[in-house]
Amino acid sequence: MKHWSWSAVPLALLALSGCQSKPEGKGVAQVDGQAITTQALDAELADAPPGVDRLAYRKAILPQLVDRTLLVQAALKMGIDKTPEFAAQRERQEQRLLVEMLAQKLANTVPVPNVQAVDAYIAAHPYEFAQRQKFYVDQIRFAQPASTEALLALGQFKTLDALADELTRNATPFTRDHVLVDSAFLPAAIAAQVARQPSGDPILLPYQGSYTANAIIQRMAAPVTGEPARALAAEILRRKAIADALGQTLKAQRQKASISYETGFKPDAKAAADGKTVSDAADRVPAR
Repeated sequence: MKHWSWSAVPLALLALSGCQSKPEGKGVAQVDGQAITTQALDAELADAPPGVDRLAYRKAILPQLVDRTLLVQAALKMGIDKTPEFAAQRERQEQRLLVEMLAQKLANTVPVPNVQAVDAYIAAHPYEFAQRQKFYVDQIRFAQPASTEALLALGQFKTLDALADELTRNATPFTRDHVLVDSAFLPAAIAAQVARQPSGDPILLPYQGSYTANAIIQRMAAPVTGEPARALAAEILRRKAIADALGQTLKAQRQKASISYETGFKPDAKAAADGKTVSDAADRVPAR
C-alpha cells in the first residue's frame, strides 16, 4: 500500500521551450498576445482537490496562470531558456511527463479486479485492513552497521536509552524522535513482527539504507473493513496491474535497445532492476 500523490510537472518550465506544441482550445485570456486556453486550464485540474467544483476551480486558478505566464515572459527576456541548466531540467520534466502519460494510457487497458481477487488480497494482507494498527514509537535512526555481527550486538539492548548510550560511545551519529508508524505501509512480515512486539522493547528495522530502533509507546487500532476495504483493495490491485503493464513495456523496450555505459558508470544488477521508475509512474496515475 503506498501514498498515491505527486507534484505536477511545472508547466511553466515546459512552456519556456519555443518548440513545444501549444495547448489547444478556446482562449480565456490574453497576456501580451499570448493566449491562455481552456485546455491549459483543464490541465491544472490534475491538482484540484477531490470533489471540487471544477468550473469554480478553473476560474480561481486563472489569475495564477496569468502570473505564471508573466513570469515565463520575464524568464524568456532574460535568456533563461537558452541555458544548459534549463535544457537539462526541461528534458528531465518532459521525460517524467511522458512516462506518466504512458502509465495513464496503459491504465485504460487494465481490467477491473474481480471480487475473488479483491477478497484474496484482503485476506492475504490483514495488517492493511481488519488488523491495521497505528503505533506511536520512540525511534532512533542510525547508519547501517558495517557487519551483521555489529547489528546483532545492537539488537541485544533492552532499552533505547541503553542503545543510544552505546551509539554515543562508538561515536555513531544518530537521531531520535517520536514518530507515527502505520502497519498498512509496512511490508507484511514486518507489520506482523511489529504487531507482536511488546511495548517498550526495541525492535531493529531497516529503513531506506539505514536502520531504526523502535520502542512502541502507544498502539491504536485502525481497521479498514467492509466496502471501504474492498474499494481500497481494488485500487491497490489496479495499480499493481498498471505497474505490471508498464514493466512489460519497459522489458520489451530494453530487449530491443542497445544500452552502453562509460567506464565507472555501469550500475550494479540490483540498482538496474529495482523498478522504482515503474512503481513511481504507476503511483502517479489518478485514482478512479
